[in-house]
Amino acid sequence: MTDRIKFLTTLLIRFLALSFVFFLIWIPMGEIYLTLVAWASKYVLWVMGYHTTLVTGGDTPYLLYRGIEVGMRKNAHLANFNIIPLIALILATPGVDLVRRTKMLAIGVFVLFCMHVIDFVSHIPMYFSGSTIAEIVMVFIGVGGFAVPFVLWFVLAYKEILGNIR
Repeated sequence: MTDRIKFLTTLLIRFLALSFVFFLIWIPMGEIYLTLVAWASKYVLWVMGYHTTLVTGGDTPYLLYRGIEVGMRKNAHLANFNIIPLIALILATPGVDLVRRTKMLAIGVFVLFCMHVIDFVSHIPMYFSGSTIAEIVMVFIGVGGFAVPFVLWFVLAYKEILGNIR
């Protein structure tokens, strides 16, 4: 077996196993993450001049703005928000030392968290102010959100990926 095939096989098997394990962990943890995203979004909106009220305790957190509920879909905590594949890819990549792997995880999770906050925040300017920019952001994140973990992983682990595939 060549080094390239061994690298790709190891990566794939680890990725699938870790994705399964992290999804099981995510089921109870997802609600906490959603609350953090909603909480951060409330303060970003406050800075933008939108004074919202964060409502938690139900199925999913939501924001009230001018008496209208703006929130995530029901059972949104069961969605992986792309964090699961990113973490699984980073941890599954062979040949990454612990310090570099930790930095990759911190950077990747932070970027995805910011992306989720921006996505949640963009709903209010789009719906209440007719913002075209907010609509473009929502469409971009909605369509491109599936690719983001893989692009982030490639950017963060390009040395290991390209070094082992040549």
